[in-house]
Amino acid sequence: MILVKVMRMMKCPLREKLRRWQKKAASARMRMSNSEGNEHSLHSQMSTNSDTLNYAEEPYMPDVSKKSVSKQPAKEGARKIFSGPKRSPTKAVYNARHWNHPDQEELPSAPLSKSQTVPSSASTKDATSIKDDGIFKAPAPPPKVIKAVTVPIQPNQEAITTLRCRKEDKELYTVVQHVKHFNDVVEFGENQEFSDDIEYLLSGLKSSQPLNTRCLSVISLATKCAMPSFRMHLRAHGMVAMVFKTLGDAQQYQNLALCTAALMYILSRDRLNMDLDRASLDLMIRLLEMEQDPSAHQQLSEKEMSKVKEKIRKLCETVHNRHLDLENITTGHLAMETLLSLTSKRAGDWFKEELRLLGGLDHIVDKVKECAEHLDIQDEEEKLFAYLWGAERCLRVLESVTVHNPENQSYLIAYKDSQLIVSSARALQHCEELIQHYNRADVKTCGDNALCSRSSNHLGKAVEDCMRAIFGVLLNLTNDNEWGSTKTGEQDNLISTVLNCVLQVPQYLPQEQRFDIRVLGLGLLINLVEYSARNRHCLVNMETSWSFDSFCAGNEDDSLRIDESVSAIRALVQLFLQRERAAQLAESQTDDFIKDAPSQQLDKSGEWQETSGEIQWVAAEKSNDSSNTRQVDAANDDKKEEEDEELDLNKALQHAGKHMEDCIVASYTALLLGCLCQDSPMNVTIVRDTLPDGDFSIMTEMLKKFLNFMNLTCAVGTTGQKSISRVIDYLEHC
Repeated sequence: MILVKVMRMMKCPLREKLRRWQKKAASARMRMSNSEGNEHSLHSQMSTNSDTLNYAEEPYMPDVSKKSVSKQPAKEGARKIFSGPKRSPTKAVYNARHWNHPDQEELPSAPLSKSQTVPSSASTKDATSIKDDGIFKAPAPPPKVIKAVTVPIQPNQEAITTLRCRKEDKELYTVVQHVKHFNDVVEFGENQEFSDDIEYLLSGLKSSQPLNTRCLSVISLATKCAMPSFRMHLRAHGMVAMVFKTLGDAQQYQNLALCTAALMYILSRDRLNMDLDRASLDLMIRLLEMEQDPSAHQQLSEKEMSKVKEKIRKLCETVHNRHLDLENITTGHLAMETLLSLTSKRAGDWFKEELRLLGGLDHIVDKVKECAEHLDIQDEEEKLFAYLWGAERCLRVLESVTVHNPENQSYLIAYKDSQLIVSSARALQHCEELIQHYNRADVKTCGDNALCSRSSNHLGKAVEDCMRAIFGVLLNLTNDNEWGSTKTGEQDNLISTVLNCVLQVPQYLPQEQRFDIRVLGLGLLINLVEYSARNRHCLVNMETSWSFDSFCAGNEDDSLRIDESVSAIRALVQLFLQRERAAQLAESQTDDFIKDAPSQQLDKSGEWQETSGEIQWVAAEKSNDSSNTRQVDAANDDKKEEEDEELDLNKALQHAGKHMEDCIVASYTALLLGCLCQDSPMNVTIVRDTLPDGDFSIMTEMLKKFLNFMNLTCAVGTTGQKSISRVIDYLEHC
């Protein structure tokens, strides 16, 4: 046992030495394999670079590298023992999967310059990764937006679907809150554009700017205002008053005043209100007085002024300008048209009152007086037309501001001792004379007269328009106004002139204009005699001629009776009887026309037959030629029937219009005769003697029809209806 233990103790150092020797041998082998692997990688890298760079000459190598190269064959056997065979860089790779893209190793690469170097480790990794991608594809990235559905807890709730984005992917998304709608963006852009334009234009309107700049800014603003959208923005933001406040000194310069008047005219073309305030209306009235104010001076030359007028003329051509004389554009002309447009339909009570308080009515009445004094037949036609046009436009304004406005009516009656009534009476007498020289009647009436030329028609229309405007103003001043009726009746020869407009003047007018002038004249005579005993006495004792169309029936003594001088009552009674008979004739013709209307023709293309207990429509059997001919004939007959129906409808409308005109003229004449009979038994006797059988029933029947017509078309309880009812009651008790 002791010996065995001794042997074991001797073997322990040997075992320990053997382990140490084995460890050293293993470490040596590892160092040798590592050195050989490094040499192999260096050699493969150099061979790859040389193949890729494709140098024409062999690169320079130092002696040390040559020695390492020379030692390479000696170590080739050891390298084959510890490492695999060398991989050829030009090895062909067969890809059986044709749908995969070829590796980048198989594609020819562009030659690199000598200065470029590629690291060996990076190129090895890239080649390996590219080759692997052709066989093993990377998995798809996780979705950036995750859809989550929340299951409701309650039975009546609905599932809530939400989209969530991972925090690392949120950089790819931009969340914009409070996104506006497309229409809101467009509206904001329009408002911003309007704000920029109006701010720019208002800066050019200031008094500190040069005159040329101010005029150009006003014209630019007027050009903008020609667009309805810009006018809408201008009105919505209340900028009209601000603009005219900035142009408050425009009347001091003729050119700036002309541009300002053009701007007012463009704004007045809108159908809505112009939204003027007191200051703007005051500026408009001052522009009206520009032609009479010699203090206004002009700083632009005549050439520059003509350019401004040309721009304004082109601007006015883009809007409705029927009553505007483009060849004679002046400040007063544009301001008057603006005022007339504002007072025609859209003027409120405050506007009419401010126009009176600011002195606008005074200037207009003075303008009417000036025009009436120059309505002379010996004047030149151009000047005569200008005065007729000026009087007509001013009277239109006065007519608008006096409708249902007792304050303005009383003011105009009292202004300068009834200057408006005096001027209107004088102008009406001139128009009565002018209409005979510049008549626009039919060619048969004119014959070969040289006055039927184009200029005559032009002047004749101006005279007719002026007459209608005069009648409109006098009707407003005398309606239910005893003071106005008395003042108007006091004018020399006014009543006789009005009566002549009823009986004789219509023969110098076109057929479509005769009814208007006759009804206006009868209405003015009714207002004059309704509340004034003096006017009734004057009309009853007046001598006149028969109406020009009272004897169209062809009596034997027509020529003798037309030239005969008769009393005004007899002439009016004759006019009433003639219109009443014409109305009855038109009514009977209309009734006969309705009765004689052609009946619908029966359909002869077949017949009704009873077969097996049923009634059926059986078409007639005919040949193809006969059926085609019949179809063509039927189409022609239908076309002719439609034309005949249209012609008959036009005839019926003409008869109805003629009947209405005759009834209205007869009713107005009967109402005038009834007003003359009030409180005057002598006048009642005179009228009764001229009526057939001395009976007033024919007049009362016509007035009752007219009253029913007014009840249908007018508001119940007006003063006109009350006057008609009073006259009917009086005549029924006569």
